Amino acid sequence: MSQDVIEALRRAEKMRIEFVANVSHELRTPMTSIKGYAETLLQDFEEGRAIDPDFLKIILKNSNRLIALINDLLDLSAIESGADQINLCDLDILEISKHVVSNLHHHAKSKDMEIVLDCRTNLVKADPKRLEQVMTNLIDNAIKYCPPKSVVNVEWSKVDDEVILKVIDHGPGIPEKYLDRLFERFYRVDKGRSRETGGTGLGLAIVKHIMQRHGGTAFVESKIGVGTAFICKFPV
Repeated sequence: MSQDVIEALRRAEKMRIEFVANVSHELRTPMTSIKGYAETLLQDFEEGRAIDPDFLKIILKNSNRLIALINDLLDLSAIESGADQINLCDLDILEISKHVVSNLHHHAKSKDMEIVLDCRTNLVKADPKRLEQVMTNLIDNAIKYCPPKSVVNVEWSKVDDEVILKVIDHGPGIPEKYLDRLFERFYRVDKGRSRETGGTGLGLAIVKHIMQRHGGTAFVESKIGVGTAFICKFPV
């Protein structure tokens, strides 16, 4: 066995161990919270005290977080393994973009934010379900990490043999040293804030693998104090 093969196997094993550790940690945190509050509610009930509805809200919030995490894990596994077939077809960019923006309207409105569409090309060859997922993940992220009353720009264009999607926020920006790792599973620049906003840490990893399955690429550009642009390139 060559040294290159041995080194590749070591890297794969290291990634497997890190992945299992990350999944265990991400699952344990909400489960511990659910268990603690459920035990407190049971004790209050047994001792005749009033049930605190805030405890029930916390249990529900952590249950939803667990469901989101498990769904993303299953989704990522299906995409990576190729078990979920990609069905490419010509999609109307404006139509699918309006649909995604409409679904995220309530989230944007809650922060008094605006999503601005700019479609300079008409069609993209993509899987409709997966394209909607890419756009939803990127726009939702932009809304989460932008200050209230700001704007998220969603731009479509065609350059040579590629159709390009850009989701641009005008938030604080991301330090350059973090950019190369943003698409890793469970990687977060600000772990506490990401969990507080309900993120699973898998959204960008899913985006990356969806783009790879399309024969395209996904990357990020950011400037501190200016904002961040996530860019996806689809082959024509």
